[in-house]
Amino acid sequence: MPLKVNRSTMRIAFSKIYLLLAFGVLLGCQEKKTMADYRLEGSMRKWQPVTITFNGPLAAEKDSLNPFLDYQLLVNFSNGNDRKTVLGYFAADGDAGNTGSEQGNKWRVKFAPDRVGQWKFEAFLMEGTDIAVKQFTMPKKNNSIWALKGDFQVMEIDTTDSGFYRTGQLKYDGERYLVESETQDYFIKNGVGSPETFLAYHEFDGTFKNGGVETPSLIDGLHRYENHISDWNEEDGTWQDEKGKGILGALNYLAKKGMNSLYFMVMNVAGDGDNVWPWISPNERTRFYVSKLDQWDFVFTHMDKLGMAMNFFTQETENDTLLNHGDLGLERMLYYKEMVARFGHHLGVVWNLGEETNRTTKQLKSYAEYIRSIDPYDHPIAVHNHIRVTGKRMEGRPLDPIKETFSPLLGYTNLEIPSLQMYDTTEVHQEVKKWVDLSKNSKKPWVVYVDEIGHYDIGVTTDTASNNNYDMVMHSSLWGSLLSGAGGTSWYFGGLDQANNDMAAEDFRVRDKWWTVSNNATEFFKRHLPFWEMQNHDELLSNKKAYCFAKKDEIYVVYLPKGEKTDLTISDGAFSIAFYDPKEGGMLHDKQNEGWRITKPNSVELSAFNGQKNKDWVILIARNK
Repeated sequence: MPLKVNRSTMRIAFSKIYLLLAFGVLLGCQEKKTMADYRLEGSMRKWQPVTITFNGPLAAEKDSLNPFLDYQLLVNFSNGNDRKTVLGYFAADGDAGNTGSEQGNKWRVKFAPDRVGQWKFEAFLMEGTDIAVKQFTMPKKNNSIWALKGDFQVMEIDTTDSGFYRTGQLKYDGERYLVESETQDYFIKNGVGSPETFLAYHEFDGTFKNGGVETPSLIDGLHRYENHISDWNEEDGTWQDEKGKGILGALNYLAKKGMNSLYFMVMNVAGDGDNVWPWISPNERTRFYVSKLDQWDFVFTHMDKLGMAMNFFTQETENDTLLNHGDLGLERMLYYKEMVARFGHHLGVVWNLGEETNRTTKQLKSYAEYIRSIDPYDHPIAVHNHIRVTGKRMEGRPLDPIKETFSPLLGYTNLEIPSLQMYDTTEVHQEVKKWVDLSKNSKKPWVVYVDEIGHYDIGVTTDTASNNNYDMVMHSSLWGSLLSGAGGTSWYFGGLDQANNDMAAEDFRVRDKWWTVSNNATEFFKRHLPFWEMQNHDELLSNKKAYCFAKKDEIYVVYLPKGEKTDLTISDGAFSIAFYDPKEGGMLHDKQNEGWRITKPNSVELSAFNGQKNKDWVILIARNK
């Protein structure tokens, strides 16, 4: 039931501001600090969240005065010339993830500091009709506004920390790969693309199956991840005493396998799953389930610790007109605002405007512009295309949905990532190269992701499937994309294997061997290549079935399918050569006079290492120093 509060003493005019803060100076600390009107929590280290919980007006999720729409909490943080206005949110009793509370007087902001030293802040809580989607800047000073200040100290990172707390926020830096802000290392996504219903977890409050496709292998249509409870560790924590072990354990397992990214829906009402939404019900659009979102945040924090990027798919093809008929209106603006306010402080966020989008370029640009305007961290923005079956028009869709989606967005300021879906895996290599080159020529290089491959019934199979397709996917889509300059991949599970598909997958170990194969590629790039300086150079090869990625005159990588050989045009000079087994991984093989021979000036013939023609090989040729 709604909280019954006498509003006569609380209701104020549109411009009136609630007093939130008592002036104070806070030193860096590892424990909670409680002042008269707020509590500050956090490690006080660079990149790690600083949480400030304010005492404000009593409110409840179902109040007539909507705490999500009719209030706006803005906090301005500054450190020298670095200034960020961060959106806050209604936090019920301040511990809703554990208590399940729907009401309280706590209002919260979470902030990820990107530099050390003294940070100052000012906070305003404003009330007014629909103010949450109207007021995004600090109000001008006048007699009715309180502007009270505080500050705190932020220390350097703890070098023993893990994940993004050690490497820093993933940022777009104008190049083909995202960058880890602290280490300045380039990031290659090695992602898990299923189940897209990852957040349909049975221990999240207010989560149930409301429709969608049948998932008979799931209990009540929700995930439990029971086979991963044994992967959970005591230090991971839980909510409501013992909840969360399955989903946290699943993330631990994937991280141990080298997977560093996850694709998931945060809203699939009326979609394939119809079991994930941020609101108090699937029919509500302006009131949010505070305890559920706190629990999501607990999981996302765990992902930060693991260094696992979060691809927030904000809608899907079946429901992309659910909010304001597809336009940028009040419902959609409030939805984006709550996602940014509650989860924008996480370090591996990518905002995806929609899976298999049907929206017009104008609509997509309006979404992206709005998100960029309210996100103080400038997280990368992506969008995902419909299936293209070359030469065949799908009902109600353009002949080439990839071109239709991405061509009008080339050079657009507020989009960094084309999230490619490729039906025909033989087209992956050239399609990635196409968008890498087109975006570069448009003066805004894109980070090209391959996020879904193959027939929707198949995707990537399980280890034991009779139609196991690992060799094909390894060649065409994994190495095929990376050696065209892709920023990374995510692996979709397909729908035919009902118990392990994109809706119902519970045990990630059924693809244990695939995670190894995928990680082999990422580790090879990180250990052996200045990949950010390299580009596709297939024109240097005589065999069109092979791929070449190179920094010409310095280093070359050639992918040679089994049973094939190729000539490579190469510069003058002395080079070393080594062979890598992309399926088994491990060490480089560099036995002299195996798998290569000089056939003519500036050309070398490449073939299988040690006569092993029954497997694919990756060949590394580097100039001797």
